[in-house]
Amino acid sequence: MHRLLLLSLLVLAPLAHAQTLEVIGTVPMPAIVTDSLETGGTDVWPYVAPDGSEYAIMGELNGVSIVAVPSLEVVARVPGPTERARAYWRDIKTYGDYAYVVTEAYGPNEGLQIIDLSNLPESAEEVAVVRGPEDALVSSHNLSIDTETGHAYVLNSDGSSILVLSLADPVAPEVVSSIDVGDSHDVFARNGRAYIAEGRQPFISIWDMTDPTTPTLLSRVRVPDAGYVHNVWPTDDEQFMLTTEETADKTVKVWDISDLENPELLGEWLGANKIAHNVHVRGDFAFLSHYTAGIYVLDISDPTSPVEVAHHDTYPRHDEVKMDGNWGATLPSPSGYVYASDQQGKLTVLRWTPPTDS
Repeated sequence: MHRLLLLSLLVLAPLAHAQTLEVIGTVPMPAIVTDSLETGGTDVWPYVAPDGSEYAIMGELNGVSIVAVPSLEVVARVPGPTERARAYWRDIKTYGDYAYVVTEAYGPNEGLQIIDLSNLPESAEEVAVVRGPEDALVSSHNLSIDTETGHAYVLNSDGSSILVLSLADPVAPEVVSSIDVGDSHDVFARNGRAYIAEGRQPFISIWDMTDPTTPTLLSRVRVPDAGYVHNVWPTDDEQFMLTTEETADKTVKVWDISDLENPELLGEWLGANKIAHNVHVRGDFAFLSHYTAGIYVLDISDPTSPVEVAHHDTYPRHDEVKMDGNWGATLPSPSGYVYASDQQGKLTVLRWTPPTDS
């Protein structure tokens, strides 16, 4: 009897935590091929309209494309700068009914683009471009928006400073302060706190932005034997954070930051191709773009031991250690859609089925 009970538990236990990434479909985007290198697709971000309609906004060769989900119809394309761009990087965030887009490219519309999404699915249009003081926001790599306080955090052109902009008027942002860090690659902002991945500097810095005009350093976490400190995302309760380094054989790291004076590295994980790109976190799960290995979902409920619970290889050609394939992976939309963007100019729409006890 005891043996039968044990066998039953062993069979049922995995089902309680079963989850999938079901492919809904793919959408081709503009890209170019030179010397066997395909490039054009970059980051992707979800948008939910006031009526509940869902969209994926993806950076591509010529600007951004907006895709209705689940129909997979490209409902709008908004051009952006395309000159002097190595990989056509575009980073996208939303606030209210506006999308904010930065790129390292130059040319027409260079700077922080602001796109009005309120007329979707009929249309979307650029309504403003912000160059910033002394053109500081021209050729910017990354931005984040603290939707609770209504402030955007935008890297300047060389990543030496992050400009803090009030979005009180969402089409006419005003710079209220800056965070000068020497070097940065990625910023995440939420609930009056900013987390900065300091790029070539082996640190994650954490800032109190309760008063956005006066950034106050709370902690500077040293990454041991660091690669290129690439991105950072805290857990919902801000007791932990996950970081990536975009360097071969450098792990995705889970940190305990409950005591900011004594941060502790708890757990590590790395996917098949040994080079992680970006990590996003919600609840007990991390969603990770991992270049040629595709997209992973990790269970981080035990922060000392992240566990892979779902995976989809968007780039099945190989799992070589290359910055190719899956660039961006989003958190699930209200309907469970996860968007993955590949540099080859491909948007993959998946549906995440979480565990029943999530």
